[in-house]
Amino acid sequence: MSVQHSQQISTTLSKDIVTNYAQELSVKIEKVTSPLSTLLNTLAMGRFTARDVGTPDPAWLEAMTAILEKNQYLDSMYFGKDDGSAFLFQPLYDLKVKQSLSAPVDARLMVRYYTLGAQRIQFYDADMKLMKEQYISSDYDPRERLWYNEVKNNDQIYMTGPYNFSNPAQDGITFSRKTRSGDAIIGVDLTLDKLTKLVQYFEFSTNSNIFLLNTDAQIIGSNQLFSLMMGKELFTAEDLEFDLLVKEFEAENKSNLSAKTVVWQGNTWELMISPLTLADSSMLRVVNFVSHDDLFEASSSLRNDLIIISLISVIISFLIVLCIARRIASPLTYLTDSIENIQRFRFQRKRYQASHIQEIDKLNEAMGLMENVLLDFFNNLRSVARTSRPEELSESIVTQVKEILSADDCQLFTNTPDSRGEFTLSAKSGTTADFNLQCLYDHNPKAFKQSIYELTADEANHIFTDMSCHSGFIIPLFNRNNDNTGALLIGFTLDITDDTRNRLRFVREFIGFNEIVLEHLEKVDEQRELFHSFVEMTATAVDIKSPYTGGHCQRVPKITKMLAKAAAADTDKFADFSLTTKGWEELLVAAWLHDCGKVTTPDYVMDKATKLETIYDRIHEIRMRYEVLKRDADVVYWQSIAEGISEAQAQQICDDLKQELDDEFAFIASCNPGSEFLDPEKQRRLAEIGERTWLRTLPDDIGVSQQELAKKRDANKTLPVIEKILADKPEHLFVWEEKKQLQANSKRDFKMVQPEHRYNRGELHNLMIRSGTLTPEERYNINDHIVQTYLMLDQLPYPEHLKNVPLIAGSHHEKMNGQGYPLQLKGEEIPIGGRMIAVADVFEALTANDRPYKAAKTLSHSLKIMSFMVKDEHLDGDVFDLFLTQGVYQEYADEYLTAEQLDFVDVPALRSIYLKTLAAVS
Repeated sequence: MSVQHSQQISTTLSKDIVTNYAQELSVKIEKVTSPLSTLLNTLAMGRFTARDVGTPDPAWLEAMTAILEKNQYLDSMYFGKDDGSAFLFQPLYDLKVKQSLSAPVDARLMVRYYTLGAQRIQFYDADMKLMKEQYISSDYDPRERLWYNEVKNNDQIYMTGPYNFSNPAQDGITFSRKTRSGDAIIGVDLTLDKLTKLVQYFEFSTNSNIFLLNTDAQIIGSNQLFSLMMGKELFTAEDLEFDLLVKEFEAENKSNLSAKTVVWQGNTWELMISPLTLADSSMLRVVNFVSHDDLFEASSSLRNDLIIISLISVIISFLIVLCIARRIASPLTYLTDSIENIQRFRFQRKRYQASHIQEIDKLNEAMGLMENVLLDFFNNLRSVARTSRPEELSESIVTQVKEILSADDCQLFTNTPDSRGEFTLSAKSGTTADFNLQCLYDHNPKAFKQSIYELTADEANHIFTDMSCHSGFIIPLFNRNNDNTGALLIGFTLDITDDTRNRLRFVREFIGFNEIVLEHLEKVDEQRELFHSFVEMTATAVDIKSPYTGGHCQRVPKITKMLAKAAAADTDKFADFSLTTKGWEELLVAAWLHDCGKVTTPDYVMDKATKLETIYDRIHEIRMRYEVLKRDADVVYWQSIAEGISEAQAQQICDDLKQELDDEFAFIASCNPGSEFLDPEKQRRLAEIGERTWLRTLPDDIGVSQQELAKKRDANKTLPVIEKILADKPEHLFVWEEKKQLQANSKRDFKMVQPEHRYNRGELHNLMIRSGTLTPEERYNINDHIVQTYLMLDQLPYPEHLKNVPLIAGSHHEKMNGQGYPLQLKGEEIPIGGRMIAVADVFEALTANDRPYKAAKTLSHSLKIMSFMVKDEHLDGDVFDLFLTQGVYQEYADEYLTAEQLDFVDVPALRSIYLKTLAAVS
């Protein structure tokens, strides 16, 4: 009945609302149109155009500016005369308009004077004082404009169709009228933006749709947020599919119809159309679509209030009945819930509810106690299943045991396999002082062999040091070998009740499960420590294998750890970076093993100090050849004398040859260390020297290994043999073994280009090295250590939290620009741990003072080199910037660098090298 009555009220109210709003809309339109018509008529009938506008009158300008500023919908006002002159009057209260006109910031008014071929522009301030004046050429002729030549009647106001204003560029319409004298036309402009603002004035509500139509049914204003222009044309009523509704309304409006209910765009609206007489004929129409939801809001609210009152009455009555029923049945409901929870293993700790029936009270109390015990047990199972650390499990045990027994304090003590008789506190759940369990063990060790032991009064006095507890139990813990691994000590401030004693059996079983888990976690810790020892032993073995790498594999993890700590504390670029305990383990294991592949790199390659060095430095072989040549020179000397050449001449020839041989060997020896760049000129000289020959009279295929003998291709040559002083022989070439083929030994797609030979020990080939001491083959073998790192680490079965160790360890030679090795990862493809190890690896290598092939660099020089590596996108810029700005480099340098290496570091200057690169990349 309430709903039906409210619907009748809604229908009556809606008709009244629509009628009242239609009348109100007419009044609003009158308020807008009257001032515009009055302004044009007043100016046309006055002497506005007869004034000499070329001579500004501040009072007159102030008055005209005030008129235009108060009429918020007008943009500008102007007039044109039959002689082609014109005058434009535009207030400047819009910042965008000022900027488009290049007006002074404080300008309030712009005045334009047009004569044929010229234009004068003036800007006035708030006091109507001239601020700026400029003269420009102009082809503007008002007589050619629509607003001028379409005015035919002296007494009517005309409106142009929408067109584009030239200065500033915007769309609008113009209203114009002839003056009383008939020799001039007065016009005012309204932009489409202003018309849209005008239309918003007619809103019934924010949900209403209002459109301002001209005589061609074009939309020149709307309160909707869409562009009025469709290309170069205006949207029309037909485009928005309401042109037929407008025609039907106007056809029916002959009977003074104020509004009509229509369906448009799938919704119901009240359509109201009113003329907007801005000119002397009704050239504009205001089309207003008002939503029924807005119209019926008040009536709907009344209807809803009636419905709500009825529902509240019913609900209150229902709640009263329900309350009475619950009071009677709640104890049985509680019992039913408890049984269902136990059946479904959905345990929860609930408060006991008393009833007026004694038997139900007892049953509910017993059921609640059983549910609480089961809840405690399964909570412990859940905690044990999720824990990975003994301390977490210990805290869970003492907390739950204290709660199960309603004890005042519970403390867990454990021992170690090395010393089962010494106990340390692992966890506690109360606020009392630490119990002295060691005292009990020292005086009564048999108590630790029992399942449950109740303390005597004397024992309680000695164990509870602050006398806050007066009685208690100990529950010893055992492993599967029946070794005592600890004890749970439970203290009470009051006497122990029978209920507590009854629960002890459950606690004993409860603890029995945890004993197994504690033993398992103890074994896991032992295995973890063993694994970490093997990791550190492997890294130490790599360092020991080559005395020249020093403690590289041990120092890099320390720098990496410093970097990771700085990143975790950073709140800027690394705000999202954090490491769990497992994350730290993964990063540090990867850092320790980052160069484990070096165990496969030959020592003589890794420690190669000169170009000719292998197991030994072969410069000595070449020295011996030159010694032979010098002895040959002596032989030639004596032979020459025997053949009749003068002794002086023979001696001169011998000395010249020896000097040449000494110079050649000195040059070869100077090229051997590789400390200086070998330019093409020196390479050519080496090639020339290498053409010198010497005579070998002894066979070179005896006393050698089977492998070397197999590579001899000229073993059957007849002795003596003439050989070059610098030899590149076939036996100097070593082929690749099958097990060293990259693709055959790895599941990863290595991008390193493998050279043709594994080694090339040719003497001239090695001496021709342009920089350093390594040939391309040896350089590849050095770089191959990272491939071997992958091959070694990929074979290990890792737990889930260590599965990325191979990638983190193996990616520290990748570059941010993707040109690193061996996988050519780029940017974010390189794990953040690998980028940190890369910075640590380079910094340690640059500052190390135990390398045979280079001198240790100073701190500032090392950081400068790394800054350019960041600029060239070799190292991660954010990681290095953190390394630099947070002082990580200094923390390491103070501990490991020599005093000679510690110099001043200009951090801002170093950052300036690479900051532009970082900005470009980001």
